Amino acid sequence: MARGRESFEKRAREIKRQQRAAAKRERREERAAAEPDAPAVDEEALMARYGELSARREADEIDEATFEQERIAIFVELGLVPAGEE
Repeated sequence: MARGRESFEKRAREIKRQQRAAAKRERREERAAAEPDAPAVDEEALMARYGELSARREADEIDEATFEQERIAIFVELGLVPAGEE
């Protein structure tokens, strides 16, 4: 009789595993469908902007706080830092 309970639990675990795998697959497909709609990032232009920003800081044209704000904005656009994590 214990064997019947074990096989029932095994089937339940397998069904739960399949449901988790299906949910994961759906999330992955949704993410893949959403990505092509995202605007393309011009990495070269942003890196050039960062270079200019660094040069302005070295020449003391801007203060450290301004440099940090603009640097983080560039990094957010590049996707290196999540938005809102300043």
